[in-house]
Amino acid sequence: MSVSKRKHDLTLQLIVTRNALAAYLKLRKAKGYMSVAESNHLRNSLFELCATYRGEYPRLKLVLHKDELAALHRALDAASSAAVCLMTGGHDCPLYITVDADKLEHAIETMNLSIRQLVNHQATAEA
Repeated sequence: MSVSKRKHDLTLQLIVTRNALAAYLKLRKAKGYMSVAESNHLRNSLFELCATYRGEYPRLKLVLHKDELAALHRALDAASSAAVCLMTGGHDCPLYITVDADKLEHAIETMNLSIRQLVNHQATAEA
């Protein structure tokens, strides 16, 4: 698989994960809490995305422009931060948690910015 295909796949995974995180955040704000199972599922997908990036990093760093690599790195840092945030929030009830919505919002904003940079860089490279 070519590096450009890997970058494209990683960007798509980032978009899907960002969308899942945004949907989770909307539900969290509406209900005020989330189930532990929902949080664990999203947390695991965020960590899987980070693991995929770590696995691809040696090949990506040889080919990608430093701006693209920095944008990917920022996005994955935000995903990792959101995953850690999802590990917190357990209080009195073992079935429900209340995670910090502000931290998740910040992670989504960072991911949005990084995705825009990646997509814009790809569009200018193709032009």
